[in-house]
Amino acid sequence: MRTLIDQYYADKGKYPYSLQALVDEKYLRAIPIDPITRSSETWIQMPEIMSEEDLILAVEPGIADVLSGSEMKSLDGTLYSTW
Repeated sequence: MRTLIDQYYADKGKYPYSLQALVDEKYLRAIPIDPITRSSETWIQMPEIMSEEDLILAVEPGIADVLSGSEMKSLDGTLYSTW
């Protein structure tokens, strides 16, 4: 999904405002299921880092990355949501 977010940015010059935008714009057929939580609704959507100009103009940040919404830890003790 990260690759598709990057492709959306390359095509449109901005990040998608939601995962649903990737579906609406035909980058995805459906929002994938998080393999850890087994739900398509638990993704943590990480906003892009905004420039000072964008903040002044009150531009809504897009999604630059996604993380699992799981609160579980991996075998090495790190949270899946940090991967």
